[in-house]
Amino acid sequence: MAVVIADAGPLIALAKISQLDLLPALFNTVLITEAVAEECLQGQSSDAVLIKQALDSGWLACVDNPVFTHALSRSLGLGEQTSIEYALQTDPKTLLLLDDALARKQALRRQLNIVGTAALLFAAQQKGLIADAEALIAELNQVGYRISAAVIAQLKSSLV
Repeated sequence: MAVVIADAGPLIALAKISQLDLLPALFNTVLITEAVAEECLQGQSSDAVLIKQALDSGWLACVDNPVFTHALSRSLGLGEQTSIEYALQTDPKTLLLLDDALARKQALRRQLNIVGTAALLFAAQQKGLIADAEALIAELNQVGYRISAAVIAQLKSSLV
């Protein structure tokens, strides 16, 4: 199984809709950098608690922030920068779980494999882990995590 590295946005989004447990159902282990862990665990929100429980259970593991050897956009947050850098320093089959548009652009420019929260939900639906990806995406939109209709349409058309 390839290495899976998650950024904070998708983890927080999945936790907000109580679907964080999809990750261990789809992947053996998901890694996050220290910077992503710090971002996810700020405060006492219910999503922070769920992410902490995932770390405690072991399927979500924290790795040290990598030493930067690639020039990445300074417009990216530290979590995105460390996630991309870590992916660049690991197996070429590494899968990055990213939603931020600029981070995705930077990762694709470096020929990294990426997947977003919406695609992950559709993959979970295809595997029978959830009943309706679109309903969960609507729930994400209701809690302020925006996934565009164009992205949903593109994902649905790729399933046909």
